[in-house]
Amino acid sequence: MATTKVVEWPTSERSIRGVREGKPTSRYGPSWKAFERLTILCGPIALLFFFIFLPASLQLPPPSPSKSPEWIVNHYKKNENGMKVGIPFMLASGAFWPVFSAGISGQLARIPGISPTLLWAQLATGALASVTMMVPGIFFGVTIFRLDRAPELTQLLSDLSWLAVTMPFPPFVAQDFLVSYGIFSDKRSHPLIPHWVAWVNTAITFTFYPAFGVHCVKSGPIAWNGALTFWLGAVGLGVQIGLLVFYLLKAVTRADDGLPSSSDSNDTT
Repeated sequence: MATTKVVEWPTSERSIRGVREGKPTSRYGPSWKAFERLTILCGPIALLFFFIFLPASLQLPPPSPSKSPEWIVNHYKKNENGMKVGIPFMLASGAFWPVFSAGISGQLARIPGISPTLLWAQLATGALASVTMMVPGIFFGVTIFRLDRAPELTQLLSDLSWLAVTMPFPPFVAQDFLVSYGIFSDKRSHPLIPHWVAWVNTAITFTFYPAFGVHCVKSGPIAWNGALTFWLGAVGLGVQIGLLVFYLLKAVTRADDGLPSSSDSNDTT
């Protein structure tokens, strides 16, 4: 009876031995490289879907928390149709972020000697972060579901929705620290991702910290529509994801130590 031989695609130490012995050395086939790129692009897609809610619902800039209940009700009545369009995009953002997190772990896993626990922790914090991206959409949906209720109740739900947008950032900070630690753990002379990227990634998380006080004030730079909590945090998140995505995409096309690039590998086979 004929048997099928399974070819092991070597990595790390097996990769170098595979080059010497003429074994297959490409970590990814062409179709898998495309899939890896797609998982990484899910990061900016998730951010786009989350923030597209704001212009779609005419909530850019966000309404001030100091507005009266009557003003809040009128605001949502005027923007009701836009919110009905924008809320599904905010909900959909939570489907893309875990895929992005898996793409990050997929690249960090190529670092020799990296802890599997770090990879799982990064993926877990990314999954938790995705929940925090969907919850505000649910709250906004409840807010506009019955705009004929008492204005104070609508204001209460509006407060809950905006606090849910700005406050649940700790999972993102934890994920950022884990990604940075993974990058730092690459001790090769030419690391998969430059170490300075990890320093910048960690530093940018400080732009999120003003949101710790968003529940304490109704105006000023730390309010949910303020310069520090909203604008600085949004810009910081955008720069951070843009930087990571750029170097993660470069990592996909880079060969592991001791391996030729995928195109070179195809030439040798």
